[in-house]
This record gives sequence, C-alpha cells and structure tokens, in this order.
Amino acid sequence: MARGRLCIALVTVGIALAGLSLGLRGADNKDKGGGLVGAETCATCHEDVAKAFNAGAHGQLMAARSKDVLNKACEGCHGPGSAHADNPSKANINRKPRPEACLSCHPQAQALMAANLPAHGRNNIACLDCHVPGHSPAPAQPLLSAEPAVLCAKCHGNVAAQFNLPYAHRKGDKPFACTSCHTVHGENRTGNLREYGYSGVCAECHIDKAGPYVFPHPPRAANGCMQCHQPHGSANPKMLTRTRIADLCLECHTGLPSFHTINQAKYHNCQTCHIAVHGSNHDPNLKDD
Repeated sequence: MARGRLCIALVTVGIALAGLSLGLRGADNKDKGGGLVGAETCATCHEDVAKAFNAGAHGQLMAARSKDVLNKACEGCHGPGSAHADNPSKANINRKPRPEACLSCHPQAQALMAANLPAHGRNNIACLDCHVPGHSPAPAQPLLSAEPAVLCAKCHGNVAAQFNLPYAHRKGDKPFACTSCHTVHGENRTGNLREYGYSGVCAECHIDKAGPYVFPHPPRAANGCMQCHQPHGSANPKMLTRTRIADLCLECHTGLPSFHTINQAKYHNCQTCHIAVHGSNHDPNLKDD
C-alpha cells in the first residue's frame, strides 16, 4: 500500500515537473519572439484588413523586400499581438500606430522634420495626421489622407485662402498641389522648397523667364521671383505685390533720371520702355529682350 502511494506521488510530481518544464519553455519562446504571432494569426480575425493591406502600396513594398518583413508588418505598427490573440481587447494592442512605428522604417523623415519643420513638432503633428496606414486605398499619394492642397489647408489656412484671390496658382478652380513647389518633410531650404531658391522652383514651369541672362535684373538675385510676385495668389495681375508696376519698380529705383517725370503718361508704366523685366541678353537697361 505504501509502495503504491509512493508510486502515485512520484508520477504526480513527474507530471507536474514536465508541465512546469513545458510552461517555462513556452514562456521562454514567447520572450524570445517578443510576443509576436505573425500576420497570419492577425488575419484570422482581421481577414479583410489584411487582404487590403497586402494588396496596397505599403504591403506590396514590404513583400518586395521580403516575406519576413510582410509577416511582421501588423505587429511592426500595432505592437506584439500574443496578448491580443489570447484575449482580443482594445486595451492590449496599439490601435493607432505611434510615430515611432513609422520611423522604424522611415528614419530619414524624422531627421528632416526635426531640422526643417520644428513647428510640426511643437504642435505634435504625427505621421498619421497626414498619412493613412495603408489598410484601404489612399485618397492621394504617397498614402495621404487627402489631396495636398486640402490636407495642408487644415493648418495653413492663411495660405490656402490666397488661392481664392483673383490671380493665383490654380488650374480652373483647383489650387496647385502644395507638393508642386514644396517638399513634404523639408530639406533645409528656404520655404521648404523642392529646389534651391524661389527662382529655381518657378523656373520649372516658367522656363521662358528662367535665363540665365547677359544682363539680369538684380532683384532676382536678392529674393528671386518673390521680389515682385506673390507665390500663392494676389489681387493684382500677374500676381504682383503692387497694383501698379511703377509703384513696384520705385521700391528699388528711387534715383530716377530727371527726365523721368510723371507729367508724361509714358512714365506711368516702366514697361513702356523697359520691356525685359526679367533680364536681357542685349541691353543693360532692359529695354530689349
């Protein structure tokens, strides 16, 4: 009888130790994997979301890199999913990815924004305030939650309003995309422009005004096209900063010759004679193109 009890006790202890050993190995494996379960496990509940992500630009780029990258995509943004898989709850998963998740793949964006767009940081502008994660088709590219003109206007309303002025950079009633001239995250250029200097950006469309000229108009070297023009919109023709061209010219040309008198109508418009306002290859006084 005593021997039987001893055998039962030994078997019970053995089973307990075996169970403890398996449990420890399981815990060890979970720790090593960081609680990761993989995209296939996530897809068992979120099948439509997973399919849409895999078919979208984000998922396709990850798949092109490697299957392993795509397999870790869900948890790369939303955090380890083991606890959520065991007990689906909003409390044990990151429903909205934090900026750190995006920056783990896009580190250059953080460096550019920190150096060039400090106002975004001060106002706690996060990646998903402008971008969509890629679970469904994006309204605009690259994975933007709206067209750039609409998206940027949420914060830059004063600039957006300028596109409604009589003369503005728009096609029909639609403003030009902000990204036509500006970089999204900034590249340490004045105004976060895509090219160095205002003249560089403007010349992408206004090729005939680009030059270089044998006799350039000096103000362009000081502040580029914006020395005379408004960049987004103006109440004045040709998006000028002043209503009359003469008033604009007189901001710099204060010491005019004595024969330039306002008693004569031809001196009310400087372009009557100085037609090459952007620069000339023939005349230092800009009277000939």
